[in-house]
Amino acid sequence: MSHAIAPQPTRGRVLSLIWFPFFFAAVMSVLYLLAFAHPQPHDMRLGVIGSAPPLPAGLAVQPVTDATAVAHNDLAGAYDSATGTLYISSAASGTRADYLTAVLHPRQTVDVVRLASGDVSGVGVFFYALPLLLIGLITSIVLLQFGMWPLHRKLATIAAAGAFASALAWSVAVSLDVIPADGWLLLYGFALTQAIGWLTTGITRLVKQFFMPVAMTFVLLLGIPTAGATVNADMLPTPLRALHDVLPFGQFIEVVRASAYFDNHGLARPLSILLAWVAAGAALLAWTHRPAPKAQATPAPVIETGHQRLHGTVRTTAGIPVAGATVVSLDDDGRELIRTRTDSSGAYAVDDVRTGLHHLVVTAAHHEPEIVTVAVRGGRIEPARDITVIDWNDPAGNLTAEQISDRRALV
Repeated sequence: MSHAIAPQPTRGRVLSLIWFPFFFAAVMSVLYLLAFAHPQPHDMRLGVIGSAPPLPAGLAVQPVTDATAVAHNDLAGAYDSATGTLYISSAASGTRADYLTAVLHPRQTVDVVRLASGDVSGVGVFFYALPLLLIGLITSIVLLQFGMWPLHRKLATIAAAGAFASALAWSVAVSLDVIPADGWLLLYGFALTQAIGWLTTGITRLVKQFFMPVAMTFVLLLGIPTAGATVNADMLPTPLRALHDVLPFGQFIEVVRASAYFDNHGLARPLSILLAWVAAGAALLAWTHRPAPKAQATPAPVIETGHQRLHGTVRTTAGIPVAGATVVSLDDDGRELIRTRTDSSGAYAVDDVRTGLHHLVVTAAHHEPEIVTVAVRGGRIEPARDITVIDWNDPAGNLTAEQISDRRALV
């Protein structure tokens, strides 16, 4: 049985995308190991009651009279040289508390703000927050399959996914006593999901085929190692700490700590930055989904019959026509120009289409969506624009239509 040969991407398109797995592996290896493998203090502020003991590089000494600043998370710790007592806060950072204990060798250690009893590892806040970071990215990836949805449907989907994730993550973490039962975290967690969801959904129309590299770099490569959850920000390398101070995930971690453990001390700055990211996401979505400007009234061009006819056949990789497939044409700004369906023989045809580039989006039940860009020129008869899609039940294109039907009947 002869099969239609599926169109192959150009070398330029392959190179424009295939670089990302190599980039991802390299950057993830460097950033994650820099952040997590060997944390060192960088301008870590230590209060000292009395005379300062010998200290390693990276610790900044500040004279204090008590441990109040530690209880407010304004200092990493406080050391009383007269009694050899170290005051730390495991709720601010278990890693930092362990480091100070190791380098100062105190006679006794006082934990002025303890972690929730269920957070034995000291990184519970990170794993509570991680699903809230990822749900926005995952939702935007899913929404790529529904590119023609209006904005209000996308917003409703992002909101529903965010509300579910925020409520579930909070409920599980509180029930396990990993975090305190602070109801404000429900709202703050929802804000993070919307910020990430709106930003990553909004950039799809700007970066187009580079969506995955841009979104994953922002969320995974930069967001996680700079979060300051497992390793506190003042133990990160200086460039990563600078990113922690502005990226939404790191600021959400600070919001959680300030709200749940420190009676809102230090809440204003990270919450303001988190809300600024929410506003940026809303603005980006509104701008990328803005209505098309009204075209100025100009005389309609004279179109010779058939010369601007967009037509072709949608087939699977096995050469089987796909009936009932939806074919939508988009312009460069994502606006819909044409919508039609294939007939029983898989053919589609639209007359009197405008000249220029058309981004054809083909969707059909049980098939992988496909996007093809074609150019329609005036003054000539356009050739057939055949499109090949992958059948989920026959991705290799080796089965007959009857065999595919039998497979679907088993599901």
